[in-house]
Amino acid sequence: MKTNNLSMITDSLCAKMECDGYSQVVRDTTRWILGHFHRYCMEHKIMEIDISVAVKFLDECFGIDYYDANIPMQTVMRRPLLILFEFEECGNYKKSHQKSGLQIPEAYEKPYLEFRDYINASPACLKHKQHKLHAFIQFCVHLDSRGISILSAIGPSHVHEYICFMKEKFSASSVATRSSMLREACDWLYDSGYTSFSGRMAIPMLRESPRQKILSYYSRKEISKMLSCIDNTTSSGKLTYSIVCLLAYLGMRVGDVIALQFQNIDWETGKINYIQQKTGGPVSLPLLDEVKYPLIDYIKNARNQSIDKDFVFVTLHAPFTRYHHTAPIFRMVADCLSAAGIEFKGRHHGPHALRHSLATGLMEENVPISAISGILGHSNTKTTETYLTVSETHLKEFSLEVPDV
Repeated sequence: MKTNNLSMITDSLCAKMECDGYSQVVRDTTRWILGHFHRYCMEHKIMEIDISVAVKFLDECFGIDYYDANIPMQTVMRRPLLILFEFEECGNYKKSHQKSGLQIPEAYEKPYLEFRDYINASPACLKHKQHKLHAFIQFCVHLDSRGISILSAIGPSHVHEYICFMKEKFSASSVATRSSMLREACDWLYDSGYTSFSGRMAIPMLRESPRQKILSYYSRKEISKMLSCIDNTTSSGKLTYSIVCLLAYLGMRVGDVIALQFQNIDWETGKINYIQQKTGGPVSLPLLDEVKYPLIDYIKNARNQSIDKDFVFVTLHAPFTRYHHTAPIFRMVADCLSAAGIEFKGRHHGPHALRHSLATGLMEENVPISAISGILGHSNTKTTETYLTVSETHLKEFSLEVPDV
C-alpha cells in the first residue's frame, strides 16, 4: 500500500463502514487513528506501508502490541489498522478481531492430525466436528501448560484435574458438553494406543436424573404469557417475537433458527424445510400461522439490509450480518421469561427449554410419540422420550412390564 493512497483508502473504508451502519463516533475514531498513522508514515518518510509499519506505529506511539487481541483498547486503537489492511486487500473486513485461535502445541501435533482425520471422517455436521477438534486442542494446551509433553504420561487423574479446571471457567452445562467430547477423545487416544485408559474409564457415563428434565418444562399458559410480553411494535421486538415463535411453536433447535435461510421457507406449500445442523438429517415443518405472520412482519418491517442476504435473521446493530453464535438467542429467551414474570429458578431457561415444553405439551394432547419424533427431527423415538416430562396420566406408557413370579 502506498502512503500517498492512504487518505483515499481511508475515505473509501469509512464510506463502507457508513453503509454497514457504523455510527459517526466509530467512523470518526477510525479516521483519527488512520490519520495519525498517515502522519507517522510521512514524518518517517515511509512511502510503502505494510503490517510491519503498523506494528511499529502502535508500539512507538501507544505502547500497544498489534498482535495482542486482548488489549483493553483493541477496538479503538488496534482494530482500525486491522480493517485497513483487510479492506485494501479484499474490499471488506472482519466483524470482530477480539479472539485469537488456539494453536496445538508442537508435542501434540501428530496425534491431533490423526484425531482430526478421524473426526472429519465421522458423519457429524461441520459445526460439531469443529467443536470436537477445539475441545481436543484445549485439552492438549492445558496438558502442555502443566509441563506434560507426552500423552502416554497422562492418567485419569489428569483428566479429572482438567474437568475441575473447566468447572472454574464454564457453566455446568458447558462442562457437561465438553466432558462428553473429552470422553470421546480419550476413547480414541486409548484405541490408538496413545494412553492406557479409555474415556469411559476416566469419565463414566452417568445418567442425568429425569427430575431435571421435568423442571425444564413450561406450560402453554406460561409460554403464551411470555409471548404476550414481547413488544412487537419495535424492530427488536419483531425480531425477538419471530424467533421465539419458531422455538415455541415448532421446537426448532437454536442453531437451526440462526442458520435459517429464505430458501428453506416454502410460502406456497406452507412448509419450512431444512437440514439439521446437529444431525445432518432433513426436517419438514408446517409453517403455522403463529409462525408465518411474525416472520412476515419481521422480514418486511424490521430486518436490516445485510451482506448475508440469504439468511432470515440478521443482527440489529452494524455491521448487519447473520448470527454466528447462539448466545444472543439464549439471552433473548431468558429476558422474555423475566419480562413475563415467570419464575424459572431450578428450570432451564434457554431455547432448548421451549423445545422440551413443546414435546411435553404434544404428549399431553395424546400426539403419538412417533409424530413428536418427526417434529423434533429425531431418528429414534428413544431420543424423544428423554425430552418428555412424565405426567401421571402417561406414566404407564413408559413403565416396564412386571414379570410373572
